[in-house]
Amino acid sequence: MMWVDRLNDQRHNVSSAVSLCMVAVIWLMSQSILPLQRSLLEEPMELSLLTPEPVRPVMQAPAPPPPVQPPKTTLTPSKATPALPTPSHLLAVPSPTAPVTATPPTPAPTAPNEPAKVEAPRPVQAAPAVTPQPAAEPAKPLPPPPAPSSAAVENAYVLSVRALLNANKRYPTGREASLQRPSGKAVVWFVLNRNGTLQDAGIDDTSNSILLDNAALSTVRRTSYTPLPEGSWPGQAQHRFTVTLDFVPLN
Repeated sequence: MMWVDRLNDQRHNVSSAVSLCMVAVIWLMSQSILPLQRSLLEEPMELSLLTPEPVRPVMQAPAPPPPVQPPKTTLTPSKATPALPTPSHLLAVPSPTAPVTATPPTPAPTAPNEPAKVEAPRPVQAAPAVTPQPAAEPAKPLPPPPAPSSAAVENAYVLSVRALLNANKRYPTGREASLQRPSGKAVVWFVLNRNGTLQDAGIDDTSNSILLDNAALSTVRRTSYTPLPEGSWPGQAQHRFTVTLDFVPLN
């Protein structure tokens, strides 16, 4: 607590010193302002005692000499020259200070009985002529596809005949066939006319079983054939075919 009391004492000492300094500054300022006020009060009294100086006359500038006018020459014409008429619009010269106002032109009077002018109708412009365009040419038909060659036609017919015979073949039936249960391939030949009728048929290679060879011949004889296609085997009234028929016993 002692150092707090010391701080308070020092603060009081500093504040008293500051106040003393301010009083001194104010006193010094008052002492400096008093002489200035005295000088201002005594100055008008000194000016009133001074005698005024005499006023000097202003020197006027000398007047400029009069301008020298050129001598006038009078021309005496031998004959009297007629006076030219002065245009009326040049006689009345407007004052430069007077305002100039534009007077609108007075419209020409129209006769009361004069008919009103009717504007002629404008000619109607004709539409531009349309040039007919030529009709589009019809599309050319596509050329027919090339006809298949005779070899392709013949191979297709042979394949169709083989498929037809394999669909119509029947495995032999009967007591002997059920006991022997033969199996094998029989090669059969047959001749067809151009209208598809059977001309003749036979065994070209045996299957080593009379039952299977007879079943192959019966398959060829009971089948109906289509006519030979056009362009196939040209120059032939009939054609010989060979087909292999495979027989397998039924379970």
